[in-house]
Amino acid sequence: MSSIIIGLVFIVGGLSGQLALIGTNSGVALAVVGVLLIGRGIWRIRKQRAARAPQAL
Repeated sequence: MSSIIIGLVFIVGGLSGQLALIGTNSGVALAVVGVLLIGRGIWRIRKQRAARAPQAL
């Protein structure tokens, strides 16, 4: 859940010009990293829910 929140902050900060990726000074690159973090967070949540769900045959 925290990676989704951090990803949202990266996207908003990068696209607004308030934040930039270290070493590149690019807000767009930071927004791309934010999208990747959100994807990772969603994947982890789905993986946890699938592990808890009973296996139906």
